[in-house]
This record gives sequence, structure tokens and C-alpha cells, in this order.
Amino acid sequence: MAKEGGDKMNTIDINKATFVGIDAHPTTHTALAINRFEEEKGILTFANTKEGISTYLKWLPTIDSNQDNIIIGIEGGGNSRHALIANLLQTYQNIYEVNPLYTKQRRTFGTKTDKSDRRDAKLIAEVLTRKLSALPKITKHDLSAHMLVLRKTVWFYEQTTAQGVAIQNQLHQLRREVDLSNDTTEKRILRMIIGDLEKQLKNGRKTQKKCEEKLTILLERQGKNLTTIKGIKTILSAKIVAHSGGIERFANLDSFIQYAGIAPREKSSGKTKRHSKSKTGSRKLNHAFYMAAMVQLRWNSQAKEYFEKKVKEGKTKKHALKCLMKRTACIAYGMLRSGEDYKR
Repeated sequence: MAKEGGDKMNTIDINKATFVGIDAHPTTHTALAINRFEEEKGILTFANTKEGISTYLKWLPTIDSNQDNIIIGIEGGGNSRHALIANLLQTYQNIYEVNPLYTKQRRTFGTKTDKSDRRDAKLIAEVLTRKLSALPKITKHDLSAHMLVLRKTVWFYEQTTAQGVAIQNQLHQLRREVDLSNDTTEKRILRMIIGDLEKQLKNGRKTQKKCEEKLTILLERQGKNLTTIKGIKTILSAKIVAHSGGIERFANLDSFIQYAGIAPREKSSGKTKRHSKSKTGSRKLNHAFYMAAMVQLRWNSQAKEYFEKKVKEGKTKKHALKCLMKRTACIAYGMLRSGEDYKR
């Protein structure tokens, strides 16, 4: 019999398991249960309220009375799922985050391309039956006050940074218009707008500094040791921890690499073997490791030697950079697991 095992996870007979996919929304959730052979066992749409979640928790035992046999999948992202997950974690331990790209792939390449809550919930459940070992587990640590604050602070920093970039682009255009204008009134209005935008930009930089100070404190619990890697500082370390959701979620290094979207996809035919960029995984975590690799390439001599070695082996610079991203991710995984500082 096929069995699936994991970190702190009971051994489950997959052929007897019940897979429940949840399509989560701010106001309502839709849950659909299937067996190993993707035959439907039940469906429930419920409100995202205390009463609705209570109804769902009462419904689950009617589908499968053995709670250890139930494997639950919910699409990642968004705050609308927090209350539901917090209640589920009190009883169920096999809860997994399903990347929306997996369900998109199944919808695109299937015979039915329609999109509905019922359809999405079933696709999520189907992903569970096929890619369980590659999915990160959702734990109580994910919903801890510390992790939620860390994620929100990183999110706010990223939003402030994006707004700052937009303002800088606007200022560049407006200053050019002032130089080109011959109308006194137009120049006066443009300078007033420029002055206001410069104040916004200055306030944004102050906000970024405050966020960085807060993140320095938050990283004390997990992730501060990443700053011992030459070139990787507080913000990048915080992004890696926040976008991974905590290293405890991953059973092994392979699942972490897959979640980061760094593992290449093989496309082979006969004697020809090719690899393409993976389109699955967390794009935010992938971008964090891309930035980490770029910083390493500039400031870390060992990383630069590794990159040049891959180029000499015949790899393109793009492929060599991807190899460096994977190497950096492997180092980060080991450091987050052990809590130790970087060692050459």
C-alpha cells in the first residue's frame, strides 16, 4: 500500500485517506472532499464566520470519522484563511499550502477550463493526491503572532518601497516638464506638486527605516544568522524568512527548493535532455533568492568563483545564476534549521 510520511506527521495509508480541497475567499469558503482515486465524497460551502467555520468542523467527521486520515489543502496567500486554519490546527495536523499555480496548471491542461469555487476546490484536492510530498505543511508557527507581524512588516516595507519607486519616476518626469515649460503658472503648479512628492518620498524613507529597525528585532527569534552571510542584511533576511513562512514547514531541503521555485523542470526527449525554469513555487521567495544571488555575486568572492566555474563548464550566465540561487537557498535552509552563523 502507498504510504506518505513527513516531519512530525503520522504515517498515512494514502489509499484510505480523504483529501479535502478548500477554495478560500474573504466572505465564503468552499470545501470538496475526494478519495485517493479522485471520486467525490462531499462538498460544503460555508461562511467565513465563527458559525460557518463551526459548521465546517462538524461536517468533516461526517466525511471521514478518522481525523488522522484527513489531508487538507488550502491555497496560499491572503488573510481570509487565517481564522479557518487556526481552528483546523486545533484538531487536524495534516494541513498543506497549495500553490495557486498548481491548480492553474491542472485547469489549463485539463478538458474542463471553467472556473468556479466548486471546480477550484476539487483541483486543490487533486493536487493533494499528486504532489503531497512537494507541498509545505501549515503549522501553528505559521499563524503565531510573531510570524504574522513579521510578514505584515515585510509586506509594508515592500509596499512603501514600491510607492517610493513610483514617486521617483513621477519626479523625474515632472522635473523634465518644468525645464521644458515656458509658462509661469504651469511652472509654479509643477513645482508645488514636486515639493509635495518630495515630502512623501522623504516620509517613505523614514517609514522604511522604522520597518528595518522592527525587523531587526523580529529576526532575533529566527533568521538573524542569515545576516552573517556577506552582503545579506536585515531586509533580505526578513524577506527570506517571511516568504518561506518559517523553515519548520518543510520536511526536507528538496521541498524548500521546490517551494522557492528554484528547482528546474526537466524536458527530455530521447537522448536530448533539457531543463527549463520552474513556474511554480513562491515568486516572492524566488525573487528574494534572486536578489541574494546578485548580492553574493558582487560581494562574496566564493560565490563569484562558483558562478565563474559554472560558466566555464558551458552553462549560460542565466543558468549559472540559477545555480547560484540554488546554492544560496541550500545554505539559507541549513542555517535556518541549525540556527548557526555562516561558515566558509
